[in-house]
Amino acid sequence: MDTGAYIKFVEIHTEMKSEMEAHKQCMFIYWHRLFLVVFENMLRGQGPKYACVTIPYFNWMEASNKALTGECKSLGDCSPIMKELGGFTGDSQKTVAINGKSVTGICVAEAPLNHFCQSSSKTGAACTRCLPRGKWGSAKVPASISYASVISQVFNGTNIEKVSRTVERGCHADIHATLGSTMARFQSPADPIFWSHHAMLDALLTIFHKCRVGTRRMTFEEKAADPVAWASCNRRVGKTTTGPVFKPSDVVTMRTGENGSNPMEASEDPVIGRYFKGVPNRFADLMDGSDLGSSSYTYEINGLLALMYNTCGGMAVKDHTTRAPVATTISPVAAPNVPTSTLSDRSQEEQVSDSRSFFDWLFGRILPKESRVRRRLSSCRTSTTTKKETIPPAPSSSNHRAPVVIALNLTRSEKRVMNWYNDMMAANGGQSMENIADMERQVCMFHDQCLGGIIDYSDEFKALWGVQEPRCRAIVSAITSGEQKIVDAAWKEKMEAHFGCPHPVNKTVVTNDAKQSV
Repeated sequence: MDTGAYIKFVEIHTEMKSEMEAHKQCMFIYWHRLFLVVFENMLRGQGPKYACVTIPYFNWMEASNKALTGECKSLGDCSPIMKELGGFTGDSQKTVAINGKSVTGICVAEAPLNHFCQSSSKTGAACTRCLPRGKWGSAKVPASISYASVISQVFNGTNIEKVSRTVERGCHADIHATLGSTMARFQSPADPIFWSHHAMLDALLTIFHKCRVGTRRMTFEEKAADPVAWASCNRRVGKTTTGPVFKPSDVVTMRTGENGSNPMEASEDPVIGRYFKGVPNRFADLMDGSDLGSSSYTYEINGLLALMYNTCGGMAVKDHTTRAPVATTISPVAAPNVPTSTLSDRSQEEQVSDSRSFFDWLFGRILPKESRVRRRLSSCRTSTTTKKETIPPAPSSSNHRAPVVIALNLTRSEKRVMNWYNDMMAANGGQSMENIADMERQVCMFHDQCLGGIIDYSDEFKALWGVQEPRCRAIVSAITSGEQKIVDAAWKEKMEAHFGCPHPVNKTVVTNDAKQSV
């Protein structure tokens, strides 16, 4: 944030041509994968001690489990990472022009947000040193991030085009809308939670790829010809018009420019251009996160996310020509030198001091607590059993494909959710897409009746993100109208036997970015 590199990623996400590839079409997942990789390269470029830094992912599925079992009520209270990334309390509402667009919210000034600067041209005292956030402490946990709904979103699609659209309009949109304020705008990369949210979405893509495409390393030509991993659609060229289809060899568009003016290729930007170097940037290059050269990565996952990876939601999987990754533990090795970031107008000594303060806080505080909720750079050897490293892990000279690190230990809430899930599957004939869809219908109705209701998007959010209504709200409406039905007539009694009815709906409130029944 202090070097001016951080705000450049907000410029990319809001720049017109870049945004037209990022949202509302089938390249959503692959575009954001490159966005994440380059951002992580920027973090690692802050100095040798950060050589193996990756983004901790926001496992909001676990927040859903906790809410379902009554352990907590709001998304903020159910998600420790949200408190660790600055929290959601502040002195007052404030409107901040983030890269030229006004955003209003509770301006949070806790670390790391006390380093935030709202545009490239602002420095020093002109920086807000706080970031607008929504009312996370009262935000309802979205129904679309439940285990049953996520399985349906990831595994119901026959190819990446369908899965990408479903996830973008489902769990992706629900988190952005529920968090509100900065996160409900295209300026959302200004909030550190954005990166952890998209790392979680990317983890789901990794699971889809393993289960539906396979683990075999493919050539570019094989990737481009794969009917599951590559499925195209028409480009957006205006609000209502479309252009030619995306081609596998098309280079991803990412441009910087304050307020969208005088845009330049981000790879040529003097502040962040170096972090694009060597990163594959054609769309089909990006379908396998473990095949990105020196930027290749994998995940450390546990609980129900690990179960999804291992069992593929109980559905048939792609025949693999290589064995699927298994749980592993590897040891740290010594760290090499890596390039530091470009420094801008302020003195080098001042910026380096501030930058170290920010990164020491962020990665010293988050990563030890979230030991199995992080991406892992494949060229780094790290220990998954050590709680805190006194010497940072570092890139290894090994060029092998690092496996996903998994742990199947379930939390208390995960066990309760899984007991219900298994009981219902067994009672209705076992795993099938029909039963998975019915389980999602049950969860959506349970949220509507027993967990405070279903959030509706504001008109502004719908127009900006190109969505109509939340996934579960549409499902509840279809059930209420008779268009859909829940197959198991005793579903509510069975769910209440497992979870009770923690927060029955009794009234409706309207916020800036979402309407909520509570």
